[in-house]
This record gives sequence, structure tokens and C-alpha cells, in this order.
Amino acid sequence: MPRRGDRVTIQVFAIVAVLVEALTGVTKAVLTSLGLKLQDWADQAISLVFAMAMAFMGRIDFFALVSQAIHVDLGFPAFFGMFLSGLIMSRGSNAVHDILKKLNPQQEMMRIW
Repeated sequence: MPRRGDRVTIQVFAIVAVLVEALTGVTKAVLTSLGLKLQDWADQAISLVFAMAMAFMGRIDFFALVSQAIHVDLGFPAFFGMFLSGLIMSRGSNAVHDILKKLNPQQEMMRIW
């Protein structure tokens, strides 16, 4: 996790999404090995808890990153940006990769990550 004052980058955002996905898988495996039968929504809830915790503790705001990269102020309050970032990260690394792929233009000079 970034320390206070460190600049969060798109790469950090993607790495945290991968970490959330890994932690969710490990937690789900541990809980099922302990004999707990998890509901269908349990893995999404576990992922959401990890992602929100990391977004708020690490002050990760994806929309602030995008605003800096494209030089447009989206005007989201930091709390709202971190909340939405947690939601995006909770979907896992595949969802984050798809979003970054759509945001990234084809020209090499305009790459944001």
C-alpha cells in the first residue's frame, strides 16, 4: 500500500486489484476448508470488503488518476472516488484490465499507464 504522500499510479491500482482477487481466493479457500458452506454471493462480499479497505486505507482514487492523466477535472469528492475505486477493484484484475484497455488510446505517446 502506498504511504501517505506517495503518488498512487495506475500500476498501483492494477496491482491492488490483483491483490484483492488473490486475497479473496485464499479467504474463500480457507473458509471452505474449515467446513463452511458459502453462499453464492459470499465471494463478492469478501472481495468488496478487501477492496474497500484497501481503497480507503491506501487513499486510492482511480478517478483522480484518470483526471490527472487526461487533464480534465472530473470533480468527484475524494470519498466518492475511493468508494467507486473500491467497487471497481472488487470486480478483480480482469475488470480493471478491461477498463484500462478501453481508456488507453492506441497511440504510444498518449498512453496513461
